Amino acid sequence: MTPNPVKQLLQGGRPVIGSEISRFRAADISRIYARAGFDFVFIDMEHTCFNLETVADIIEAARGAGIVPIVRVPQAEYVHVARVLDCGAQGIIVPRVNTVAEVQQIVSWTRYPPLGIRGYASTSAQTGGQPIGAEAFIEANHRSTLVVIQIERREAVENLSAMLAVDGVDVACLGLMDLSVDLGIPGQVDHPSMLAAVQRVVDVAREHRVASGVITACRETIARWVGQGVRFVSYATDEILLERAARATAADLRGLVAQEPSS
Repeated sequence: MTPNPVKQLLQGGRPVIGSEISRFRAADISRIYARAGFDFVFIDMEHTCFNLETVADIIEAARGAGIVPIVRVPQAEYVHVARVLDCGAQGIIVPRVNTVAEVQQIVSWTRYPPLGIRGYASTSAQTGGQPIGAEAFIEANHRSTLVVIQIERREAVENLSAMLAVDGVDVACLGLMDLSVDLGIPGQVDHPSMLAAVQRVVDVAREHRVASGVITACRETIARWVGQGVRFVSYATDEILLERAARATAADLRGLVAQEPSS
């Protein structure tokens, strides 16, 4: 079983960085992210048209390239969590988690009995085709599966201490835009109410020895909160990174071709 270096780094108090695939149905993007030096690739199924076969292809490419594939499921349901893990995902991101009961359920879906309710399936997507006994397989999964819950509602911020007291949560990751909407200040991520809510998430996560995280395309936002202790950082998306690189390249080339030819 392939270890999960992202989980190992976070458990050691170290930061991890990655970026999202949410637009292009191309497994090669995960290979590009690996060559670029990202720790993980965040594959989104909540806000995309990706089906499970597409996600499975991206996961396979990521694992082959040595980058950790983490899938955001559409919502907190056993079938979504179990299927992406059986496809080889090394972590899950679950959106809109607000209560202790929800956290307990989510963790149970990632663990086999008696610790949870996950159905047993030792797939080659998880094992790389290597033979492994059932006990070792279960132990490896419990040790390496990363569980990320998204904090996107006022209710979650208020319940966070009890939620993070549940064993098995690795990251409390902020959904900044959704949280700002729920607070009645859509998009105002620098509003005092938002700053206070985010700071509470960072502080409570630290108290429970859980990593706090952020998903954003704004470098300044990352700089602010990394300085406060955020350690799980997902920056931008495949589309945003390509567009930014293309714009910078086009501007550079326009400058070159606009130069007067030397006589």
